[in-house]
Amino acid sequence: MTRRGRLAVAGLTIAVAITAPWWLRTIPFFRVRRVELVGVQYLSPDRVIAALGLAERQPLFAPLGDAMERVRAVPGVVSAEADRRLPGTLRVSVVERPPVAFAPGAAGMVPLDCDARPLPYDPAATGMALPLVTAPDARLTRALCVVRATDSTLYREVELARRDGAHDVILELGDQRVRLREGPTTEVIRAVVTVRRHLAANGPVMRELDARYAVGVVARGRGT
Repeated sequence: MTRRGRLAVAGLTIAVAITAPWWLRTIPFFRVRRVELVGVQYLSPDRVIAALGLAERQPLFAPLGDAMERVRAVPGVVSAEADRRLPGTLRVSVVERPPVAFAPGAAGMVPLDCDARPLPYDPAATGMALPLVTAPDARLTRALCVVRATDSTLYREVELARRDGAHDVILELGDQRVRLREGPTTEVIRAVVTVRRHLAANGPVMRELDARYAVGVVARGRGT
């Protein structure tokens, strides 16, 4: 067959796929031979494929509404969509809920999202490097989410986030700590980053940066 003929057949196949998918379900050639997962970084791929619940000889153009609802119901999944690629590929795009911290659990470290909800991710399989929190506390995880969204470099330096009193959040960064009020804003985190950079370039190492005040960030030396 000439190249023009092959293109004509391919064009006809696509046109039929668009206009009469119900008919294509009866053709054995158009069955799912391959499943592509896009966006799956933390979840087990086997878990996502199992949630699809595809039949052994699943027709490519069979309805996918129930299958996608099952995928969306998997803990850690924010959204999921599917599209078909002829002749037999099902492409599933997943948006996962990103982990922000580890908390101690009965069987080891448990990844948490920004609202301190546990996520079914295997730390050993994914190689996640996350700050620790002393407990699944939404005030801590939400503060970490603001830090991550504002300055990823600062976020990666955080080793531990903990509460101090009713309203204070302390971020431990090696031999330095940052003290925040709960619910810090991006402006507050930017101010902390600016002060840290300035001190690193021009001043002595400060033991604590206190960003609880409207006047700005207060730097305290060792032993103060």
